[in-house]
Amino acid sequence: MRDRLGAAVELLRQNRNFRRYAVARTASVLGTTTAPAGLAFALIERDGGGTAIGVVATISMIVFLTVTPSAGVLADRLPRLRIIVTCQIVCGLSQCLSATLLLNGSATVWSLGGLAVLTAASAAFFAPAAKGLIAGIVEPDALIPANALLQIAGNLVAVIGPTIAGLVIAFVSPGWVLGWDGVTYLLSGAVFLMVRIPAAILS
Repeated sequence: MRDRLGAAVELLRQNRNFRRYAVARTASVLGTTTAPAGLAFALIERDGGGTAIGVVATISMIVFLTVTPSAGVLADRLPRLRIIVTCQIVCGLSQCLSATLLLNGSATVWSLGGLAVLTAASAAFFAPAAKGLIAGIVEPDALIPANALLQIAGNLVAVIGPTIAGLVIAFVSPGWVLGWDGVTYLLSGAVFLMVRIPAAILS
């Protein structure tokens, strides 16, 4: 494990594209891990209660699972980086719109639920494209340490994200949590744009 972690750190130091990929992916996950709490409390504020939370979560999961197979096929046929950036922009704008509706008082259970489903569908396209793109960034023998590092980073932010969400909800409002998620999506997309990979793999 120590050797694998050392190889991953060395990969970060030497491979600029992987470094950018890791930063973008981690930023996106950090925002995503705050969103469920923000959305749940936002729905409660709109008098949606536990039923609305369950319905939105269930529909979002169904959409994600339904879209994922087609998304995987699309990721093999279209430029993966283009898919990734597009998905990050869609998710970012969707979450920022949710935040805006909440902060100006015009949000409804239906509008928040619809935007959450849109975000879930876009995330379904992001996942296979991001997974496939990494093979074009690192050498084959570096894939294992690269994925290990991404997993460690993901596990860390999975703990940090909900903590941030709880603090923001307690001291500010759920709208700012969704706004934070939207901003991290957009920042992630901007960093992904700086990734440079061979044209043959890009396509």
